[in-house]
Order: sequence, then structure tokens, then C-alpha cells
Amino acid sequence: MRNNFCILLNYLLREKNKRNLLKMKKHIILITAILVLLLAGCAKRNTPWQNEDMLTLKRHIEVVGNPLDISFDTENIYVALDQGGISIINSANYSQKWYTILSSSDESVVPLFKIRKIGVVGEYNRLFLNETDATDRILIVDNSNLDSLRIIDSITGATQDIQDMKVQKIINPVDDNVIEIIYSAGRNVHYGKYNGTLWLGSTFSIYPPASASGVDLDDRYVYIAAQQRGLLIYDRNSLEMISEIAVPGEAQKVKVVGNYAYLACRQGGFSIVNIADRTEPLLVSNFDTTGYATSIDVKDNKAVVSSGGGGIYLFDVSSPSHPLLKQNITSAGYTNNAKFYNNQLIVAARDKGILIYEID
Repeated sequence: MRNNFCILLNYLLREKNKRNLLKMKKHIILITAILVLLLAGCAKRNTPWQNEDMLTLKRHIEVVGNPLDISFDTENIYVALDQGGISIINSANYSQKWYTILSSSDESVVPLFKIRKIGVVGEYNRLFLNETDATDRILIVDNSNLDSLRIIDSITGATQDIQDMKVQKIINPVDDNVIEIIYSAGRNVHYGKYNGTLWLGSTFSIYPPASASGVDLDDRYVYIAAQQRGLLIYDRNSLEMISEIAVPGEAQKVKVVGNYAYLACRQGGFSIVNIADRTEPLLVSNFDTTGYATSIDVKDNKAVVSSGGGGIYLFDVSSPSHPLLKQNITSAGYTNNAKFYNNQLIVAARDKGILIYEID
């Protein structure tokens, strides 16, 4: 009996000691937390380093419609305004010419409906307008006289649902063709040459395994931003896909400069791919922008991404594997597009029109 009593007494003493020890631990934790809060309140907070603003708003130009795309020659800024037609803005004095109808070669009047893409080749006074209406097409316009734009030809067939369009002067023409055009329509990509007078049809077409939202090219390759499939690279001679690489998000637009492909990737933000070896592209960096990244432009080690409700993002891409965010502007509202022009950045904003920023 005595032994049982001693065992019970020892047990009660141990339990009491455990409770006391637990209370002591709780007190120590409480005191430590109070000390941390006091020290944090007394300490000087670090201020995160911020870049000085590189972009200064120089001009705000109101337009009619929704500015979706922009292109330039040496004197003017050309704007596709969706249902608003097109605007041509003089880059010197910012005067604006607005067109909702054009004349045709037979002197008839042609109204403009839903102009989504625009491209200009100033050397040959040719303007290309992607119109999406009853029949999607690309209008070819003589813009030698800005007071009297005239439709001289059009590209139809395989022009449904154009997502991207690039026109440019052929640097070293080998025949009468002086302009080249490449555009993505639905899932496919079409390329053709133009002599400035008569469109004779596409030179080649590529049929990728996913929707082609964006396209770029150089002398040997075609680069396709293929949404969920990422970046696809095709050989221009064989028209065979030689490589592909997945990127964060959905690839929307691509711009190739040297050995790097720069991509706007919708919810995935901004990605850079090393394409020094076209057969083995390598993703080297990604920056997740706010909003949906839908356009990309690159010039002189700077890249700009238009990211919808997230505004525009300006990067220093001197080191493509470590792009530096220099400035994010949200005051423009919802942005559709942004491109470099001389030492300026031209922004097409849904609610504010055209914004022109000086780059410091």
C-alpha cells in the first residue's frame, strides 16, 4: 500500500513540474515576441531602391475608336483604330488626320470597318490595313498623298482572323519585289512578296500545330508565338519546324533581335529565349507582369511590354538572362500596344488614345 502511495505522489509531482515548465515556456515565448516587436518599432526601416523614371510623358493625343496597332515611317505615326478607322499623326507637330473612308482605284468610296492591324513601308509609300468585317482582308493603300489615300489592291483568302502582321522593305531585292509581308491567320502563317503595284499571292505558308498569335522572321528562319505551345522555329527553305520551346503562360507576340527571342506571354508575362542554336532554344529569363502581356518591342537594349490592365513595362535587356525593370507605368490605363520610335515610346491605350513618352 505504501509503495502505491509513493508512486502516486511521485506522478503528481512530475505532472506539476511539467505544468510549471510549460507555463515558463509560454512566458518566455511571449516575452521574446514583445522584444522583437519593440526592436522592430525602434529599428530604421530599409527603403527599397527604385530607378529614376526613364519615361516622361510628352504628348497625349485623343483619338476616335480603340487604338490597337501602330506603325511608323520617318515622318508619321499610323494608328489602327478598330471601328474608328485609322489616324495618321505627324511626329513633328502632332497634327492628326483621321480617316473612316478611302477612295479606290476606280474612284469609288470604300468605308473602313474594324481596322485591327496596320503596317507602313515609307520608302515605297505603301500602307497595309487589316480589316475584319464581312470578308477579312488586307487593304493595300497608296499613301504618297496623305490628303487623298487610295486603295490600289487587297489581299484576300487565307486572311481570316489575322492575329499579327509585319510588313517591311526587302533589304537586298533579287527581283521586282521590294516589300515583304508575313502574317498569322488563325492557326497558320503566310508570307509573300510585293512589287508595289500588284499582289500576286503568297510565296509560302506554314501550318503549325497550334494557333499562331505572333510571328517574326529573319533571312533563314520564321519564329512563331504559338500560344500554349510556346515558341516554334521553322526553316524558311524547307518549311520544317526545327525546334520548339514551352514558355510560361501563352505566347502572344515575338520579336527576334540577334540571338534572342523576346516574347509577350499573356498571363506568363515577359520571357526571353536564347536562340543562338536554333535547334536547341533555351529559356533564360521570365518576368511575370501584372495583367496580360500582349505586345513586345525591342530596341537598343531596351524592351517594352504592353500588359493590358497592368500598363507598360520598360526593361533594360543588356543582359538577357537578367532583365532589369526600369519603369512600370499604369497611368495610361488599359494598354493595347507599345513601340519604340526614334527616342520615344508610343503607347496605344484603350481609354486614353495615343501617349508619347520621351526616353531619358
